[in-house]
Amino acid sequence: MKLKKKAVIVMGGGTGTYTVLTALKQFDQINLTAIVAMTDDGGSSGVLRDELGVLPPGDIRQSLVALSESSETIRKLMNYRFDQGNLSGHSFGNIFLSALEKVTGSFEKSVAEVGRIIKTQGEIIPVTLDKVKLVMVLKNGASLIGERVITPAEVIEAIGIKKFSIKPRPHFNPLAKRAILNADTIILGPGNIYTSLIPLALIPGLTASLKKTKAKIILIVDLMTKFGQTNGFNVFDFVNEIEKFFGQNIIDVVVFNTQSPADKILKRYFQKEHSQPILIPVSIKQKKFFYQNKIFFGGRLLANGLHDQVKSDSLIKRNLIRHDQIKLAKFLEKIIWMKTKNQGQTAGTGQLKIIR
Repeated sequence: MKLKKKAVIVMGGGTGTYTVLTALKQFDQINLTAIVAMTDDGGSSGVLRDELGVLPPGDIRQSLVALSESSETIRKLMNYRFDQGNLSGHSFGNIFLSALEKVTGSFEKSVAEVGRIIKTQGEIIPVTLDKVKLVMVLKNGASLIGERVITPAEVIEAIGIKKFSIKPRPHFNPLAKRAILNADTIILGPGNIYTSLIPLALIPGLTASLKKTKAKIILIVDLMTKFGQTNGFNVFDFVNEIEKFFGQNIIDVVVFNTQSPADKILKRYFQKEHSQPILIPVSIKQKKFFYQNKIFFGGRLLANGLHDQVKSDSLIKRNLIRHDQIKLAKFLEKIIWMKTKNQGQTAGTGQLKIIR
């Protein structure tokens, strides 16, 4: 019997969303939609925002390329970064999207037009069409405005985080709301908690839509901590921090990595990023269990080797350790086709129950 297609949303921004979309687009029985955070103001996107007054194109571009059915050459063209001259650090795709926004007068139209040109199979939806910035208030009352200010973590580490907001107050894109309410599965992450995921939760109306939807909500836990923000986090800390902003018990399934990178890779990563793996507490040896009303699935999800920052990527730092797309796809395919939502509730809030 032919299975009915599943409507699957991937929510987040940047490399994490790109990885999940690329992993899942191979499955014919899945209709993919990306809902993308719009607070990016670093790197190429930040320069284009400042100089042209456009919406940030970078994370949208990555999602478009992930779902593109065009040739490898066209996809490489969209991601191509100039490495010299005044365009150094900019990607062709970012400039293309920004130019089309200027020509059409609409970011939505520019996204749709690029999607048509590069044969995107799926829908890419900005979570808001307002020009917004992320604001982090520190415990001493100081405000850090914009992701590019928030990302350097030395000040954050020393003082601590008090709260977050988005300014000016944004409008929730009605297309995003409709997609969430009609979805079968929603995948949140992977991505930096404070600059890729929480900006989604801060959009008025989004968390209410997540509570209302009948979709199964999957959280993919990051591979590594973020210096100054998630120092010392384990998997449970990551989940709890997400639900602090998205809502208690909003997550149905948690996917986490159980594999620690090789020592030489871990040492290099720590030297570059001052980060460590986000793993399950050592006292818990299970890879599949119920806990706190959620199903937890763990596996060896690391891609081989390091993904080095290339010379042309001069405007922004990139992650060195990433999820393996093939491994992640196998994990997610099984979970997407699980029959029930919130199966973990049968385990009890504070109990850990092993799944055989």
